[in-house]
Amino acid sequence: MTSADTVEEEQGRVAGGGTPPPLGSRLGHMPVLHAVLARKILDSHLRNRNQLLDPPPSDLRAVPAAEARRLIQAMAAAAHADGGLDAMEKNRIRAALSTSTIAAEERRSLEQSIEDPVCLESLLRGVSTPQEASRFYAVSLAAVEKGNALNRAYLRYLALRLGLPSDLVVRLNRRFNMPV
Repeated sequence: MTSADTVEEEQGRVAGGGTPPPLGSRLGHMPVLHAVLARKILDSHLRNRNQLLDPPPSDLRAVPAAEARRLIQAMAAAAHADGGLDAMEKNRIRAALSTSTIAAEERRSLEQSIEDPVCLESLLRGVSTPQEASRFYAVSLAAVEKGNALNRAYLRYLALRLGLPSDLVVRLNRRFNMPV
C-alpha cells in the first residue's frame, strides 16, 4: 500500500461518513492565538522588569552635581514650554531636586530659578555625550504634562536638537506613556 492509497482511504472514510481525524492533527487558529498571547505577556513582563531595574531619570543621586543642575534646569525649561508652570510640574521638579547631590545653598537658588528658566540654547550647549542627551530628553519628558500638544511639540523639537535616534525617542516615549 502506498502513501497515495492511505490518503485516498482517509479521504474516503471521512467523505463516506467515517470518523474525522482527531482534533489535535488539524491546524486551527488556537495555536496562533496562544503564540500571540504568549508573546504579549512576555513583552509586558520584560517592559515592567526594565522599569523596575532602571531608576527613573529624575532620580539624580548618581549624577554629578553639575549635570544634575543642568537636568533640573532642563525640567524647568520643559515645564515652561506650554507657557506656564503648573503645580504638578513644579512638584516633579522639586522631587528631582531633592534626590540630587547639589549643595543646599545651590538648591535654594535652583528652586528660585524654576520660576524663570534658563535659555534652552545655553542648556543644550552643555550636553556633550549621547548619554547626557538621552537623560536630558528623559527628564524633560518626565517633567511635562503629556496630554498637552505644545509640550509634545517641544519634546519633538528637543529630540531633534539633541540628535537622538528615533528608536530611542520611541522607547522613552513609551516608557513615560507619551501619546503618539
